[in-house]
Amino acid sequence: MDHARQKQQFQSLTRPWRDRLFSVARRQTRSQEIAEDWTQETLLRAWRDFGQLTDTMAVYAWLLRILNHVVADDSRREARRHRLAPMLMIADDDFLQDHPCAAPGPFEQIMQSRSDEQVIAAIQALPDNFRQVVMLRDIEGLSYQEVGQALSLPGGTVMSRLSRGRRLLAGLLIKTAAAQALATNATGNKEPGHEKN
Repeated sequence: MDHARQKQQFQSLTRPWRDRLFSVARRQTRSQEIAEDWTQETLLRAWRDFGQLTDTMAVYAWLLRILNHVVADDSRREARRHRLAPMLMIADDDFLQDHPCAAPGPFEQIMQSRSDEQVIAAIQALPDNFRQVVMLRDIEGLSYQEVGQALSLPGGTVMSRLSRGRRLLAGLLIKTAAAQALATNATGNKEPGHEKN
């Protein structure tokens, strides 16, 4: 296949997925610029490796796999989320003690009771291996098999990481809600006798 036809095929296969790819990238960073950079880098790498794509029906999973490598590479360079490690450990320990069997039911209730901004911020704080699985399964709605294809993981690993990631995420959301409640009480509860007239 000549270069022009190959480029045309690449464009036709990847164009339908670009907005969704950007959406996935955007959920992993607070910066739209970084998400755009990740998406662009993903497409550049995809074009570079286009000859390796053997199944044109699995283009989205292939693009997600490349995106995950891009994000991981950038995260390593910037050493992101290191400051969140202590909070993650606290959230995980407390949540596992209070909720030893964090089934999808309670998890979904917690997710639904929080704003999109709170959920996305908590997902961004998860370690890479858990964040990717939770985001693709619970936010993007991919099947276990599709998540496994996107991350090059066996089904059992997807399920175990999803379970652990959900616990971490729920713990973070509970911690955040508790902290916000304390802050609200601290600023909102003034003793009547000390108020100015």
